[in-house]
Amino acid sequence: MPRDSKHKMTFLVAGLITGVVVAGLGGVVLLQVKMELKKPRRYAAKLPVSNKGAFDVFAASSLDRIFEDGQTLLKPNFTKDAAISLAKNEYESFQIVVTSKDRLLEGVSLKIPDLINEQTGATLGRQNITWRVVGYVPTIKPYYPVKYVGRWPDPLMPARKTDIDAGVVQPFWVTVYVPRGTETGVYKGTVSVTADGGETREIPLQVQVYNFVLPAEGSLKTAFDFYGHETFKRYPQKDNESKEAYQTRLNVLNNNYLIAMLKYRINPILNVDPASEGELSRVNRYRALGLNNFSIGKRGGTLGNNWPANDKEIDKLFSQYRGYGETLRLNKLLPYTYIYTWDEGKIGNPQVAKICAMIHRAHPGLKNMVCYHGFWDPEENPEWGKDIDIWTFQIDNFNEKKMRALQKLGMEIWMYISGPGGYGSPNLAMDFDSIDYRIVPWLCWKYDIKGFLYWCVNWWVKVDPFKSAANTKWEQNGNGLLFYPGETGPIASLRLEIFRDGMEDYEYIQLLIQRLKKLRKQGLVETYQKLFDESIKILTVDKSIAESMMSFTKDGDGLKARRDAIAQKIEEFDKTVTFEKTVTEVTPAPNAK
Repeated sequence: MPRDSKHKMTFLVAGLITGVVVAGLGGVVLLQVKMELKKPRRYAAKLPVSNKGAFDVFAASSLDRIFEDGQTLLKPNFTKDAAISLAKNEYESFQIVVTSKDRLLEGVSLKIPDLINEQTGATLGRQNITWRVVGYVPTIKPYYPVKYVGRWPDPLMPARKTDIDAGVVQPFWVTVYVPRGTETGVYKGTVSVTADGGETREIPLQVQVYNFVLPAEGSLKTAFDFYGHETFKRYPQKDNESKEAYQTRLNVLNNNYLIAMLKYRINPILNVDPASEGELSRVNRYRALGLNNFSIGKRGGTLGNNWPANDKEIDKLFSQYRGYGETLRLNKLLPYTYIYTWDEGKIGNPQVAKICAMIHRAHPGLKNMVCYHGFWDPEENPEWGKDIDIWTFQIDNFNEKKMRALQKLGMEIWMYISGPGGYGSPNLAMDFDSIDYRIVPWLCWKYDIKGFLYWCVNWWVKVDPFKSAANTKWEQNGNGLLFYPGETGPIASLRLEIFRDGMEDYEYIQLLIQRLKKLRKQGLVETYQKLFDESIKILTVDKSIAESMMSFTKDGDGLKARRDAIAQKIEEFDKTVTFEKTVTEVTPAPNAK
């Protein structure tokens, strides 16, 4: 799997070279001063303070990373009220932050009523609004630059009364979901924050619901691995629990994690056996929850590249993969599948070419997906990669020229993130700016990258993840860990919540693109030229959003403003553009035959 220590070695070598050069120039002290000035630091945020004295409550964005001492990673957006906007079938979050300078607050909890549309009387029910307690996990000093080593906010613990020590700043994570049938408009209510003894503070809440629906099945493909074989370590067999009952409980737990992944708009890799009716039935259930692609077979990159080593044994798999292809075709699942054929290693490995060729001979509809740090160069080795369908590159090795060459050959391009490289690219590890997690789908849109892969969501192997973020042997924090093992199932990280926001941003983009395509197809561009041009402009990922894979905005408000501008253009389209109905769109009269 893509989780090696290559980046750590890069840092060590770069440090040695820099040290030698600087020492030779006699500038060691000067370099140390410059490095100290450039060292990433947190932002000493100024908290809003009321005159009531007992305790203070304020709202913050979901992109504000708030530490227990009140500092943040970037300049925050603290307010005395909360306002969010979202489409139907979308989740959106904000934070309620509670602190008391002078005394312990006991039993702090939130109460959120139904929200009311004052113009129509419609309600957004309280059952669609959840709150959780932001938990903190200690990090270790990693090999890559970070703004802070200590207790980082990450796990979103179930709602419960919480004690807050004097001087401690405690965020609560509030998430609003808008069901598909919700009436468009603005909904208002008040979040009440109460401590034992009855002291209460209130935060006005406004939720704007857009007049469009996000699809259950996303447009950007994803592949996140879940290690079901690891759950037994965090969920041991109970006293007096039979082996059969224990296995059943583990199966239910694993299924709950996979369903939670789909709720967060990430596809589990699965490695389905198409010859199993039970596994195909399970896929159909997941498809109804939004699964848009999955891996097949019990060989490949997620399983240690466990292919036969010699040609004869590889060819013996021909009939099996032919059967896979036909079964998937008959079940109308073939377009949603890929084979995770190979993971990392040396580009040009002849075994990979032989395996890919066998799979294509077996069934031309089967797709080979490979993951490598860099890119195959078809000019240097023209035959090697001709049977690869999906090329997945590691983000720190991005090379647009080489990527475009593969796209011209008809190859689908994905990217993946593994260990932090320190080159400025986004990462899903714990100790990064929150916007790193949200920007990934925007980068996929900018470069026409069709899919995103991440090696694991539950790497709980080394430590208790609630007590230490050092869950790998590579001096990283939270790499491969997006879910925490709750007593009865998955506990999401705030990183996962923010990544889903980015996936939903991507759907806004696609919904506007669909309308532009329809406008062009019906020859209506000139009629709505201004709307067309404005839409193209806001869909362009320019320097204000991302200049490159290594340089992107840190302005969360700016990113949200672009997303809202796209939403407003979708609504403008639906209000002002009259499309001609096609044959398939015309509804027949009740008596039509």
